[in-house]
Amino acid sequence: MFPLLEDFIIAVTPTIVLLIFIGRHDVNEKEPKSLLFKLFMLGVFSVIPAVILEVIVEFPTYDYMDIFLYAFFGVALIEEGVKLFAAKFALKRESSFDEVFDGVIYCVYVSLGFATVENILYVLQYGTSTGLLRAVTAVPAHAVFAVSMGYFMGLSKAGKGGVVPKVLTLLAPTVIHAIYDFILFANFEWSLIIFVPYVMWIYSSAVRLIKETYDLEPFE
Repeated sequence: MFPLLEDFIIAVTPTIVLLIFIGRHDVNEKEPKSLLFKLFMLGVFSVIPAVILEVIVEFPTYDYMDIFLYAFFGVALIEEGVKLFAAKFALKRESSFDEVFDGVIYCVYVSLGFATVENILYVLQYGTSTGLLRAVTAVPAHAVFAVSMGYFMGLSKAGKGGVVPKVLTLLAPTVIHAIYDFILFANFEWSLIIFVPYVMWIYSSAVRLIKETYDLEPFE
């Protein structure tokens, strides 16, 4: 197999698996394929403003507080912000958004579009081993961040919880993402002891939230 083709397959396979998984839970009313494609492609193109903003924003990293502030404001808030903007842009006049779980699906598609481009770039730069590692860490993590975003977006769309879901639509995925990145950026000698349980917890929490959410009734 040609090396570039092999790298490409390694980079996109986790996305395909995750899209199949999330699609299997859309049991009530299938979302329009054209909308899902639009969401995915907006996620792809949202990499551009994210990269620009991340280059512009620079934080000193002298201590752990600096590292956390950088992880929160310099990476997580930017990436989750551009993904949320892309989702809201696509859904501005979308009538098919009639279930809380729809928000999860939409945000996951945007997030995986973003993660796919990011993953391709990482695999091309660092090789197959990086792609295999990111297949079970970074790419699923982006989907997990999106689950929390979509859940609160759905609650907000349903008019439940007042202003709180509106705030948590961005805040929840940003915090989860920032903690994920902080553990990696801080590079403790014992980072792995924290990172593995944290990843397992956010993954299991996202799966539980999906299972709880897709059974909810459509909006009235």
